[in-house]
Amino acid sequence: MRPILWPGAALLLGCLVTFAAAQEPGADFLRVRRAEALPAPLSAALEGLDTARIIQHLAFLTDPRRQGRGLGTEGLDATARYLAGQLKTIGIPALGPSYIQPVPLREVRPGRGQIRLSAGSVTCIFEAGRNAVLPQVEPGHLSGSAVFAGYGIQEPALHHDDFRGLDVRGKVVVFLDGLPDGTRWQTPELRERYASARPADRYDTRLALLEKLGAKAAIALEEGLGARIAAGKESALPYFLAARGVPRAGEPPLARVALTEDLRTLVFSGRVGEADLHIRGHVRELLSDNVIGVLKGSDPQLNREAILIGAHMDHLGMPNGILHPGADDNASGVSALLEIARVLAESPVRPRRTLLFAFWTGEEEGKFGSGHYTRHPRWPLAATRAYLNLDMIGHPWTQADLGALLAASGVKDPKAFLEGLDPAAFAEPGLPPGHRELAPLLLQAGRGTGMSLHLDWTDGRHGGSDYRDFARLGLPFLRFFGSYFPEYHRPGDTLDKLDPDQVKRMTRLVLATAWLLADR
Repeated sequence: MRPILWPGAALLLGCLVTFAAAQEPGADFLRVRRAEALPAPLSAALEGLDTARIIQHLAFLTDPRRQGRGLGTEGLDATARYLAGQLKTIGIPALGPSYIQPVPLREVRPGRGQIRLSAGSVTCIFEAGRNAVLPQVEPGHLSGSAVFAGYGIQEPALHHDDFRGLDVRGKVVVFLDGLPDGTRWQTPELRERYASARPADRYDTRLALLEKLGAKAAIALEEGLGARIAAGKESALPYFLAARGVPRAGEPPLARVALTEDLRTLVFSGRVGEADLHIRGHVRELLSDNVIGVLKGSDPQLNREAILIGAHMDHLGMPNGILHPGADDNASGVSALLEIARVLAESPVRPRRTLLFAFWTGEEEGKFGSGHYTRHPRWPLAATRAYLNLDMIGHPWTQADLGALLAASGVKDPKAFLEGLDPAAFAEPGLPPGHRELAPLLLQAGRGTGMSLHLDWTDGRHGGSDYRDFARLGLPFLRFFGSYFPEYHRPGDTLDKLDPDQVKRMTRLVLATAWLLADR
């Protein structure tokens, strides 16, 4: 999911070009025309990064024997063992009694259930396995007042807001699947965001918005859902929940029902009044694992503080028996983090603060691993100075994407920024407006590694990766992400489509940023 683009910018020319004043979040650009010097030990570590080793890790992680690294699979367990073994081999000690931090979870195998939407004497009933897909929540009963919200979309750049004048707090929001009419909605990015073939992807942005708005639950109305269920294309797959007693956090639960003529009449009349959901399923408890290592800082006082770098090791597994290798998502970030850990362990000079390396489980299913760590940290969160997140760093920006970003940001002279710029040497890290002290070091890392940047200011509290729970605690974070890739969350996210050199470019940027943060 592409970050929000913010308007406004002013052009300054020189060896580096910065757009917008520093106090104006969301429109900061850095144009690097010539790399600048970094501290000698850091430069040596950057030179030690090895693309061949990155490819070796990528090959292991995307091997079909890893089963797409799905939660609850032997393939993901094997991945955790591999990562722990790699940390031990390169000389990174375990953080805590073991490299492994067990993460208790629950797997739910869906059963029969029912959804009712009613207004007055009119009731529409939907059955799981026939014309409804139940929400992925603990089996039980969920009900509340319902409100219809069009397509459930809020796109300020297109002057479209289905929630204008609606109060959805504490309510069940009913909305139409798909996109509004019009060619302006048919861009690849908007189609991926709101009309992807995978429900989890086309509803992610909507649900993040509904979480902000305080909705209790959501029901999507889908054309042809009953036919897809009958054809076996909407199998009721197992899903995962946090351990019993852990409050549900994040997006509101989503149900999906077939858009029948009766239902269409009901919702467009504006008379949707109540929603009633009965969810059934078989629950079993299981354990998954985070893998965490530590490299002690060189300063006897400052090494009590730490910089935490993380990447999620899980992916989608084999839904309906179809392998999803997850090369970009997130074998790229995991391989980069292993290589960062190796060169830091081999460096004769260490940064002053301690560095932590975390490989999270369960990101795809609910940020379970990172969420568990924030509740049970192995290093005090109060002494964790920043969290750096690597996720999907294997595909470079294109000239067209860069042009669109510059245009959306209101840059007066985008041609000056683009002149002579290789899009592969561009990145858009995310960071919170409340921690502007991170920006100078990030910009220094960009200048030192030859990476031009756009700083994407975001609070991160509703983010789509493992920085989310750190952001919700108010901890400083940096999000490192690549560019849009059409095979995102599809079987085509394979190693042969990945750009290992791009992984290395991003690895250099992350390593430089982590070092500078740890050594300041």
